[in-house]
Order: sequence, then C-alpha cells, then structure tokens
Amino acid sequence: MKNFHVALMISQGTPMMLMGDEYGHTRYGNNNSYGHDTCINNFQWGQLAERRYGHFRFFSEMIKFRQNHPILKRDRFLSKNDVTWHEDCWDNLESKFLAFTIHDHNSGGDIYLAFNAHDYSVDAVIPPAPQQKHWNRVVDTNLESPNDIAPEGVPLTGSGYRIAPFSSILLKASP
Repeated sequence: MKNFHVALMISQGTPMMLMGDEYGHTRYGNNNSYGHDTCINNFQWGQLAERRYGHFRFFSEMIKFRQNHPILKRDRFLSKNDVTWHEDCWDNLESKFLAFTIHDHNSGGDIYLAFNAHDYSVDAVIPPAPQQKHWNRVVDTNLESPNDIAPEGVPLTGSGYRIAPFSSILLKASP
C-alpha cells in the first residue's frame, strides 16, 4: 500500500483516494460499492486506532510532502528537461525496477524516486545531487513505522542505496 501511495503522491494531477485508504481498508475488489449497506462502506475507526496508525501516519506525511513541494504540483506536462530516467537497459522486458529524477529548475530541490518490484534487493546507483546540494532519504517503504518516512530527510551517505524487494525510496536534494 505504501508503494502505491508514493506513486500516487508524486504523480501529476489531482490524487484520488477512497475513504479508508489511509488505514488500508479494503472493499474486496468491489469498485462500485456505493449500493451496499454493509461494513464494506463503513469507516472502521477501530482499525485506524488499534493497528493502522503507522499506515495513517505515512499517508499523512506523504500528503504533506506533496503539498510542500511545488515540483510535484506542476501545471504542465513533464518535458525531457524535467525528468531523467535511470535505467541501465530499457530493452530488458524482465526488469521490475524503475528509477528517475524529477528536476526542480527553480530551487534545485530535485527528487529522486526508485521502485523495486523484484523479489530480491536491487543496488541502485544514485546520481549526483545538484550543485551545492546533497541527497536526503525521505521515504523507504521497506522500513517499519516511524522510520519509513522522515519528512526532513536523513542524509544519504555514498552513491548507492540497497532497495529491498517490493519497496520504493524517495530522496530529496537539500542544501
């Protein structure tokens, strides 16, 4: 769920969420549950309070991150100068790894994202940060709450990062 929320929050346009997404509520595949007068449409306050607070916290912090970074709220489509793709071999149909940098031409607050859908870890080579900046890890969905998201970022050391299976990372360039 956290990986999908990261993808949603960095995508262009208006993010669309359903009630209960913030704690992992399921409608069991029913995409038109509005006609059901059952628990499928009820907000489960107990689930939020008892066992899903970390999930709720992650969703809330990602929404704040999006709000605080105008680069994620563009009013035009990305051009080739706005994004750099980091893929070693685009012809590899078996690849389940995607990494890219969204460039902030105004303040240099670039954002690097990587998604690993493999069932094994991937050692990603992190591109150099913009001049006078360094990378801070904001999100690693493999980490347990509250370490999965650090709104101010944790300084990244080195030029690589081991991305766990079925997880994603988000790095932010900071002074």
